[in-house]
Amino acid sequence: MKQYLLKKINYSIIKKANLDKVLFFILLLLVFELKAQSNVTEIDSMQINVFSELVKEGDYNGVIVKERKCIEASKRIDYKKGEIRGCINIANVLNAMKRNQESLKFLEIAAIKLKKDDDDELLAYLHYTYGKNYYSLGLYERSIKSFNIALEFAEKIKNRKEREKRIYSIYDWKRSSFEFLGMMDSVYSIEHKCMSSPMPMLYITIAERHYKDHNSDSAEYYINKANDLLFTKQIPLEGKANVLRAFGKLNIEKRNYGEALDYLLNSLKITQKTKLRSRDLESYKLIAEAYKGLNNLDKENEYLSKYSKLNDSLQKEAKAVVNTVIEKMLTEQEENEKRTHRNLYYILFTIVFISGIAIYLIYTRYKARQKLKDALINQKVLESEELKRKLDSTYEELTHLAIHSDPSFMNRFKELYPEFYNTLTSKYQNLTLNDMRLCAFIKLNFSNKEIAEYDHISLRTVESKKYRLRKKLNLSGDIDFNKWVLEHE
Repeated sequence: MKQYLLKKINYSIIKKANLDKVLFFILLLLVFELKAQSNVTEIDSMQINVFSELVKEGDYNGVIVKERKCIEASKRIDYKKGEIRGCINIANVLNAMKRNQESLKFLEIAAIKLKKDDDDELLAYLHYTYGKNYYSLGLYERSIKSFNIALEFAEKIKNRKEREKRIYSIYDWKRSSFEFLGMMDSVYSIEHKCMSSPMPMLYITIAERHYKDHNSDSAEYYINKANDLLFTKQIPLEGKANVLRAFGKLNIEKRNYGEALDYLLNSLKITQKTKLRSRDLESYKLIAEAYKGLNNLDKENEYLSKYSKLNDSLQKEAKAVVNTVIEKMLTEQEENEKRTHRNLYYILFTIVFISGIAIYLIYTRYKARQKLKDALINQKVLESEELKRKLDSTYEELTHLAIHSDPSFMNRFKELYPEFYNTLTSKYQNLTLNDMRLCAFIKLNFSNKEIAEYDHISLRTVESKKYRLRKKLNLSGDIDFNKWVLEHE
């Protein structure tokens, strides 16, 4: 009896000890769960609130540092959403800094992680950022396609505030893409939607259109509206730089060159601090124009030189990235073709065993798909050719400068055709600047009509100038003057 009681007591003790262990493990799991939940909340706050504050302050490098930490923290607790959002946040600021190649790499990482996910908010954000990159590279049609995909996902976001914010951002960038493509009906339609919650750049863009119509008063009205938003909304630092630059251009239009410089140099100070190189480029050109108005040739040339160097650098980087985009498009096309063929073979194999009628139907379907595939290939080839054409922007740039009688035209022409320019000026020292300008127009294969239009002279004057120039160059009458210039090195 005594032994039986001892056994019973020992069993109770063991049972109680096991129960304590179970309770301990449950408590431990709860602690870990609470800690993980706390970390998720902290990451969300960092990626939403802190990200917004840093962007507002223009601290893009700070964003990259913070987001990298968030990505690492998300990996430790297996928080996939934190990893994906971190990659897209970094891609977003890299695009603003014109570091598109790096930006696209982060987007690819996010896209891979999102393949088996149906998070509408992240998918909308991903395609929106892809669209911004394509816009930045001048691939406006492709950017609109990405914005349309982003819009489909954005409209399904459950949080109303987040949904409206994302939809507005997409519309704003689509509007700019349509404007570059000259699709003004679409621009005005989207502009109307954006007016419900306007940002400074919307009004600045409208002001730019009024400049083209030589309506400075209306332009000033919209720039003042853009400026008012700085006081009524939480506008990022880039917005302030854009408004300052807009006031600088306005004062150039009014010929208040001193005031224009104050605005433009302050704008440049912000964009250089935030490393917004495309905005630096705009400021350099306007600053050179302001110094030209003040008859300060040295400063004008200094900023034209800065503009030229930065523009060349950005163009070079853009070409490399556009090549990457083309390669990606071709790879996607190849993968789609393989997938299509594989699916077709499976369908054919299955239907052969069903019946002769099914074979006939699948053959018809195969022919239809083959036709569609050929159409897609032709479309992709055309798109590829269009992208390749955009890589060489030298002719378009010089034409643009000539059309607008830009004073930097000859400097830019000399940089791009140094051998031609130096050979002529050294061999024919009696040539004037106007003579060299005419030679430049001919070298660019402009017709007499185009030369007359760009130089604001008559066709007869163009022919007279060519005749006098032939004499200076000692060319005999049997020599084709245009051909001689085009072939001359």
